Amino acid sequence: MPMPEPAGPTTPSARDDPSLALLCSLALARLRTGLPVWTTLAPPLAVTALLAVAVSGAGRGHGAVWDHWLGLALYLWAVLAPMLAGLYAVGCDQADEGAKRVVSTYAFPRHRLLIADVLALTALWAAGALLLAALVSLAALANGTPADAGTAVAGAFVPVLAALPTLVLCVIAAEAWGAAGATCVGVAGMLFGALTGDKPYWWVFPPAWPTRAVIPVAETRGLGGYYAPGDPVLSPSVLPVIAVAALALSAVLLAAGSRYVDRREM
Repeated sequence: MPMPEPAGPTTPSARDDPSLALLCSLALARLRTGLPVWTTLAPPLAVTALLAVAVSGAGRGHGAVWDHWLGLALYLWAVLAPMLAGLYAVGCDQADEGAKRVVSTYAFPRHRLLIADVLALTALWAAGALLLAALVSLAALANGTPADAGTAVAGAFVPVLAALPTLVLCVIAAEAWGAAGATCVGVAGMLFGALTGDKPYWWVFPPAWPTRAVIPVAETRGLGGYYAPGDPVLSPSVLPVIAVAALALSAVLLAAGSRYVDRREM
């Protein structure tokens, strides 16, 4: 009687080997309520409301008032970026913990969850930047300066790109120390980033990158006033450098964080 041949190696089911796209969609589903959504909606609405209130009360010199507050609004958005990264990480750490525990029971590397969380948070933050760009662009059209719509788009998205390393660091801090770790990184990053964003050594401190990146776009130093025409700090040549550095550092931090979460599960 012929013996049955041994079965070949079993292929992992989709449940045990989920794709990164599936994990990202699950992460977005977990983040659809609570702090992540408020962090996406509230800052763009608040910044735009500040701009609208300041400009609507202007009398003489309306154009100068618009230019000043447009730059200040975009500068404020950039200064807040590290703190927003911390809030996103806290929201991700606390969002639907039961669902996260269920997903964690399946046999696949834990670092995939970390990467999916970062990608989902980046998508939410990009949506917030899109909302800010749309609102400020509408305000520019209402103000009769449609050319400022391009400034609004750049000023909304450039700080988010520059803040990606801080977002990754905050997510890793939340994995290691919980909400307190992410909050400390975000708040400290916002405070010291605002102080060092226009200093010659800005590049040493990644949370300062969003502030440094928005300066050529907003052409202001916040409450400190304007830069002199031709000041090197206004040169847009720094933007590609910051973009490449932000993507590279984010990849390095993701690799280090992936190694950490995988070793922690062993």
